[in-house]
Amino acid sequence: MAKASSNRSKLTKRILIGLGLALVLVYIVFVFITTNFMGNNNIVTETAFRSKAYDTIESKGLIVRDEERLSSGSDGVLVYDVVDGGKVTANGTIATAYASQDDVSAIHQIEQLDKRIEFLQSIKGVNNTTNVGIDTVNGQINERLTSLIKYFHNHDYGNLPQAEADLLTSILRKQIVTGEQGDFEDKIAALTAERESIKASTGAPIGTVKTDAAGYFVSKVDGYENCFDVKALDEVTASDVENAKPEDIDPDAYIGKMLKGSSWYILCPISSDEATSLSHTESDIRVRLPSAMDEPIPAKVVRVNNIGNDGTAVAVLQCNYMNEALSNLRRDNVEIIVNEYEGLKISKSALHDDDVTYYEEDANGNDVKKTARVQGVYVEYGAELVFRQVAILYSGDDFIICNENPASGVLLNGTTVSLYDKVVIEGRDLFDGKIIM
Repeated sequence: MAKASSNRSKLTKRILIGLGLALVLVYIVFVFITTNFMGNNNIVTETAFRSKAYDTIESKGLIVRDEERLSSGSDGVLVYDVVDGGKVTANGTIATAYASQDDVSAIHQIEQLDKRIEFLQSIKGVNNTTNVGIDTVNGQINERLTSLIKYFHNHDYGNLPQAEADLLTSILRKQIVTGEQGDFEDKIAALTAERESIKASTGAPIGTVKTDAAGYFVSKVDGYENCFDVKALDEVTASDVENAKPEDIDPDAYIGKMLKGSSWYILCPISSDEATSLSHTESDIRVRLPSAMDEPIPAKVVRVNNIGNDGTAVAVLQCNYMNEALSNLRRDNVEIIVNEYEGLKISKSALHDDDVTYYEEDANGNDVKKTARVQGVYVEYGAELVFRQVAILYSGDDFIICNENPASGVLLNGTTVSLYDKVVIEGRDLFDGKIIM
């Protein structure tokens, strides 16, 4: 009996050892399959979106214009009829004078009431002439909310007021469509009555301020108005720009200034190498002035003054675009956009070298299968990874811009990454055809 019991014990041990070895073998096979054929959970992707990148020259620029300071020439309290950067015709009215500050406050109240009345009437008019469904209005609300968030995120504060008004318009339209709000007739009538009451108690203007020349109006002076003559910018040096100082003037002695004509200039000190690069570009370029606006504006390279003894030059750029922020700008960090690249933006971590197969015609006209190693990215295609060759237009610090439609012959097998592709930016053991789950 003892011997039989011992045999059973040995048999049990052999069975347990066999099961253990089988489990280990199963685990090894499982790891091999998941690693080489079924992917792993460590793969991270990003979506390929269309984007832009630029070759730029950076400078601390000085803005010069043909400017004329304006004295008041009228007693009383002034109300400006033109916003900063607003266009004025010859003999146009810049400001209106009133007898007291109370009259001016009343005028501002009337202006605000006029805006509110116009706003409510515009909503009423749209809903009376347009038969819209709730889905359409909801879609418009989402679109305008997205625009508002984008402007805020990009610090584009100039477009925020209009974006807020557009969003509020859509929300009120929805309230009207759903019956939560009436047509604002009572509100418009109340605001109109309030406006007429304020107007009746407001004194009449006692004078106006006009300008002889056409141009753009700015309500502030800064002392730089006479630093440079816009007709004599061909000998300006980098030292002249950097050492320019404002005159010591009394700002209260002026009601503002006129920017004559439609053109104004940016004087940009640059290196001699940058001057050479800029001289070889087309005269029509774009510049970014981040203190005034996020989007680049058109400009023209008038000349590049290469006359500095210290190896510096001055690029003279001409602009015609104008708004309130630009009209008050004097010095800013200027980005001169020399070249622009548009394509699919992809992280550099997605780049790999792999083989692609293609066919090439030999001397006898036969298609010969060939293989070459190229640079590209791995893209999720269903449940597997596919390798796509890329044609790089621009390379930044941590990203690249790829050409969506390269010229014939650039791609060996004719395929590249496409818009909205899921591009792998992290992962181990990547290869073309790898199965992922």
